[in-house]
Amino acid sequence: MTHFGMWIDLLDEGIPLLFLIALGLAFFRGFRKNHALLTEREELLKRYLLFRGEKQVRLKVFGEDDKAYQELLKTISNSWKTFKKASDHYLASLAQNTTRTRLFLQIITLGLLVNSIRILLADYLLFGPQTHLFYTVARELSSYVLVVLCFALLRMQTRRFLPAKGKAVEMDREVLFFPNGQSEGESEHLHNEFDPLESSGGDDGKEDHDSGRGTGG
Repeated sequence: MTHFGMWIDLLDEGIPLLFLIALGLAFFRGFRKNHALLTEREELLKRYLLFRGEKQVRLKVFGEDDKAYQELLKTISNSWKTFKKASDHYLASLAQNTTRTRLFLQIITLGLLVNSIRILLADYLLFGPQTHLFYTVARELSSYVLVVLCFALLRMQTRRFLPAKGKAVEMDREVLFFPNGQSEGESEHLHNEFDPLESSGGDDGKEDHDSGRGTGG
């Protein structure tokens, strides 16, 4: 009987530990992937700011040449759609990964909760509502500190980008500034990314063109 009780105690201690390890791993993987996606999106924005800033300056330079001006507007329109598509892809991936991570955390938390109920019921049946039961309750509650921390950190990481039930925010049109010191090679790389040769004309509508004129002045 003593040997059996030792195995029960080992399970009571080991099962919550396994759940907490699984919780930590699920959170770490999801949090790390979210961080990578947000970093890549931020780098994309920086590169687009460089590209867009150069075009804004050219709008000022070629403002009197209507043909060149319209061509620049078309380039800005195309580059905006390319940038927005890439940025939205990062946000969609962020939403998917966050939803998946939260689901894993919820499943593991449910398993931890079921195990806690099992332990509390066993203690209640063996000892009744005595001091030992309250000690067990306090011990089980301590396991949920990590649970709360994981959900809180995940929410803090994504609330700016996923404000409404995991749905990604819509991209706003930022005011773009032109940074100095851009090299020729860097400029060529930006052109290849945001205005490739195979891009198909700018039909983004009058709103994009008006936006280009407004920010160009």
